[in-house]
Amino acid sequence: MKSTVYIKDGCPYCTKLIDELKGNGVDFQEINISRDRHALKEIKSKYNATRVPVLVEGDKVTVGYRGKLG
Repeated sequence: MKSTVYIKDGCPYCTKLIDELKGNGVDFQEINISRDRHALKEIKSKYNATRVPVLVEGDKVTVGYRGKLG
């Protein structure tokens, strides 16, 4: 299953999460809300998220950076 990560330009926590996902061989799609205003509206309405990164793995949604993937 491919995960989705919502990020924005200049976000150090987004960079850390992307690096961890890549390091763990996770298959993911990256969506930059700085460049896609529809995606910004989507994370607010669909996930009630007001910050990034937002990691969507199937039914599991994680808002914000939580440290090492476990």
